[in-house]
Amino acid sequence: MTWTLTESRYLRFFSFSVFYVAQGLPIGLITIALPAWLAEQGQGPGQIASFVAITSLPWGFKLFVGPVMDRFSYLPMGRRRPWVVLAQSGLLVSMIAIGLVPDPANNIVLLITVAFIVNSFAAVQDVAVDGMAIDVLPVDERGRANAFMGFGQVAGYAGSGALSGTLLVMFGITGAAFTLAFGIGLIFALSIRVRERENERILPWMPGEASARSVALQASDWASILGNLLKVMFLPASIILILVTLCWRVAGGFWLTAVPIIAVQQLGFASSEYSQWTGAASFIAACVGVLFGPLIDRTGARAVLMGGMLGMGLLFLFTGLSESLWTLAFFPVIILCLEALFGQAIFISFIALHMNICWMRVAATQFAIYMAWANLARSIGAGIYGGIEVHFTPGQEFLLMAATCFVGGGLLLLVNLTAHQSRLDRLEETVIEPSISPATSS
Repeated sequence: MTWTLTESRYLRFFSFSVFYVAQGLPIGLITIALPAWLAEQGQGPGQIASFVAITSLPWGFKLFVGPVMDRFSYLPMGRRRPWVVLAQSGLLVSMIAIGLVPDPANNIVLLITVAFIVNSFAAVQDVAVDGMAIDVLPVDERGRANAFMGFGQVAGYAGSGALSGTLLVMFGITGAAFTLAFGIGLIFALSIRVRERENERILPWMPGEASARSVALQASDWASILGNLLKVMFLPASIILILVTLCWRVAGGFWLTAVPIIAVQQLGFASSEYSQWTGAASFIAACVGVLFGPLIDRTGARAVLMGGMLGMGLLFLFTGLSESLWTLAFFPVIILCLEALFGQAIFISFIALHMNICWMRVAATQFAIYMAWANLARSIGAGIYGGIEVHFTPGQEFLLMAATCFVGGGLLLLVNLTAHQSRLDRLEETVIEPSISPATSS
């Protein structure tokens, strides 16, 4: 078996899926299991809210990691793999460290600090893996790869959340963290073993050399990164997709804010019951989502994203118009499952489509901006909901969600990927190749 990503399709699918599991493992512990455990240990809402808010911050800082990755790398080991190895080694060490926090329930500041560091390494790995995927995945594989990656992340945080919740009760934070560290260690071993391209070094002291392609694409200064980024971000396809993202995520912000309130306060669901159904629906959707990958590769990410947006809009429209059915047994659960299914289709095709419009020279930065905007747009949606919900009935709120999805789906008709690729080719022709020869083995 070859251990080179550019030489093996199955290694690419397996590796990127497993790398996404690695970033899901700390999410399960820090975002799902530890807040509930802290509540059980008697911590108040203020301390738990601080824990969640502060430890989540690194995922919003991904925007600033991309330019550093585009500017610096150890090319003899590959263009992105050195960052993957660095991030995973930091993730492994910091996960062990969180297991060594003494009396964590009463050392909340120290626990927050170490958990923040864990999530920082997980976020860096996320950017590095996405950049590597853009570099080595052929366009006709990105749908399938993103389907597997989406499943890997859900499996990682769902499995980690459930396992950590049990281990925290039985063995404390040490048992939970060390168990997850073992899993991260296995994935770290894979990142050490694989290469991006033939003849690259496994580790810095081993023989190998940088590929000519990696050297040609590596930015030599910050000005070139900024200049290239401005050129590609304001291309028509990029601007339209930024607007599509706003539509999708504003609807998502409405959903995340409105639905728990409706389910608990209006329909009588217990909060734990709602969380369990939501988690189960997400996992089932991730499993089914693996099937969306081949569809994306055959029909194109734009077509699947458009179908997902329109399907989600129709679901919201039906829900808003059938408010009298909400109290029927299993009706809300069916809506939850369908929303998760359409959401997974949108997520996978959204990632694949944005990978396809990235310019290789600034791919890490460009892609990180798109993902940061997606997070910000969802927060915008939640903020808008908070300001207008008093003026609408719950059914009308779903009609608003439907309208934003329909607008986003319609905007996708304006995206011309062929024209965008032609524009990228013309941009590439204007770049003066750096006069740097590939590094050779020492």
